[in-house]
Parts: sequence; C-alpha cells; structure tokens
Amino acid sequence: MRSIVEFVRPYVGAALLGTLSVGTPALSREAASKLTADTAPRGSSAEEQNRMDDLFSRMTVRHHWQDAHLDRLSVARTYKVQNDKDKIVAEEAVLVEYKAPASETFTSSSEKGSGFVLHHVFQRLMKDEVERIRANKDPDSLINPQNYTFEIVGAEKIGDSDCSVVRATPKRDETDLFEGTIWIDNQDFAIVKITGHLAKSPSFWTKQVDFVRDYQKIDGFWLLAGEQAVSEVRVFGKETLTVDYHDYTVNGSGALQARESW
Repeated sequence: MRSIVEFVRPYVGAALLGTLSVGTPALSREAASKLTADTAPRGSSAEEQNRMDDLFSRMTVRHHWQDAHLDRLSVARTYKVQNDKDKIVAEEAVLVEYKAPASETFTSSSEKGSGFVLHHVFQRLMKDEVERIRANKDPDSLINPQNYTFEIVGAEKIGDSDCSVVRATPKRDETDLFEGTIWIDNQDFAIVKITGHLAKSPSFWTKQVDFVRDYQKIDGFWLLAGEQAVSEVRVFGKETLTVDYHDYTVNGSGALQARESW
C-alpha cells in the first residue's frame, strides 16, 4: 500500500515561502484583473466581482514583493505522523535553510519511531520540496483563476488579521487541486489560512484527504506556521501528518522598511 506521503504531498511539506501566486511571474495587476473576470458566480453584483478582481490583483503584487525581497531564512521544523489512536508513529526535527533564489538544505537534529516513515515519508517530502524550490513551483501557485472558481463568502478575524473568506471550487477533478476555503489578510493581501480536501482521491485506498495550512507574519513576510493532513485509508483507518514551523530567522532586503503599495 502507498504511504501517506503519496496522499498529502501536494499540500503538506510544501515550499518554505508558502505564498500565493495567481499567475505567471510577470503577471501585472491589469492582467490579473482580466484573469479574474470570470471568477465571480453567476448573478453576483458588479461590486462583488470588482472586489474579487481587486483582491487577486493585489495578492499578485504582494507575492512579487515578497519574492523579490526575501533573501534567506532558516526555520526549525518538526514532522510527525500519528495513527488513528493518536499514537506517534514517527517524528523528526530538522533545521531548514533557504537562500534565494533556489537553494534549500535540511539538517536533521533528532528522529524517532518508524524507520519506514522516517526514510520513505519525511525524507521524500524534503526531497520533493528541494526539487520544487529549484523549479520555482510551490503548491499555492496552482491557486489561480485558471484552476478555480472563487467566491468571497464572508469576513473573519484570525489573530490580528481581518480577513476576507474566499471559497475555492476546482474546475477539474485533479489530485493537485483542492476544494475548500482561503482566508486572505485585507491589509497585506496574503494568505492567512487554507482548509480543504483534495479534489480527487489519489488512490482507491484513500477515502478522502483533508488538510489545513496556517501562515504567520514575520518581519513583514508571510510564512508557514503549521500544516496538517488527515487521510482516511480503507481498512487501516486514519493517518495524520503534521509539520510545525518555529524559530524563524529571516533576512530580507527592505523587510522592515515601509511596505510598498499593493
């Protein structure tokens, strides 16, 4: 049977930057607005559609700012897998170091539990992430109007962030896409949280994969705080993979300077 990494790989253990990209790297605000022209549901007002257009275009500008200013960072990360009885199957602590534009290294500081999970789940997640960094491809880059229909469904405060709550509905049933909800900071136009489930089960053995991704603001940058994925595996029950991020050290040119307009 396939390991849990096969089920949650698209959204857990993802690139450190963890920021939303809603188009190509050269996408302008005008281009982003054009792309979002069909994202509002039928019957929504022009005002609602304008809100959606403005939200995604500002998120694009904000993403480019972070991409241009984040030079390097380090973070302590803890990977953990638990079974359906909440028993820890394996756990590993690593130091992750990123240097722009495409260098990332992992140094393990401790590990315990199942050797299979340590080497075939955690190590594979790390390897996949390094490859994504080199290719400049992170899972959030798929969150764009070509792949999803978006609808602003409300507002909610998460921590210190006043957020727009956006429902994301995939346009195709693919394992790299999800159906769920995105919380977007109304001041910084960055993702604060994503919850959902994969649009398509990656295996006959898996009934569903639910996940949560939380972000935090550090020195002007929005970075991952934690990730969790729960897979319901036929016969074997529930497996939960969590990744916690802590002790960030961030070095970015202009990070503490006045924010550019987005």
